[in-house]
Amino acid sequence: MNRRSALALVLGGWALGTLFMWTVATQNFATVDRILAEPPSAFQSMTANLDSGHAREILRYEASELNRLYFDRWGYAQVLLALLAVALAWKGSRRLRAGVFAAAVIAVGLQVYVVPETIRIGRIIDFQPRAPETVRQTEFWRLHNAYTGLDMLKLLTIAGCGIALLRERD
Repeated sequence: MNRRSALALVLGGWALGTLFMWTVATQNFATVDRILAEPPSAFQSMTANLDSGHAREILRYEASELNRLYFDRWGYAQVLLALLAVALAWKGSRRLRAGVFAAAVIAVGLQVYVVPETIRIGRIIDFQPRAPETVRQTEFWRLHNAYTGLDMLKLLTIAGCGIALLRERD
């Protein structure tokens, strides 16, 4: 496999992994609502003594923990993909190198600061009332929105790198 094909494969995997994580994160919480809307009879029996709000909070906590695990592991995986992409783009055009490097910097920044802080603060606020919003909850949402915005920018940058790669001549 030549360098361009390998880079295309890495960029494609990185983009698909990002899209997959967006799906996982949203569906983990949507599944809570689906379960509670039509709970299996065994689940109803096990949770009969719980207030419906408590059952929802317990399931949302589980979804949060799964998302924390998946985003942390994905962060390490994408840092590896980013390093591989940087190495493969090294002999590419200046535009391609710059784009891959920018996407890599975003991935590293997310994994080094945004993800760990979001996880840390998320665990602090897990069982706090939603209203009125606390300083920690505001900080959590600021980090969550930063992750979302930077991840979208990273994905667009990866797509731009794919286009640059297609236009590149050996």
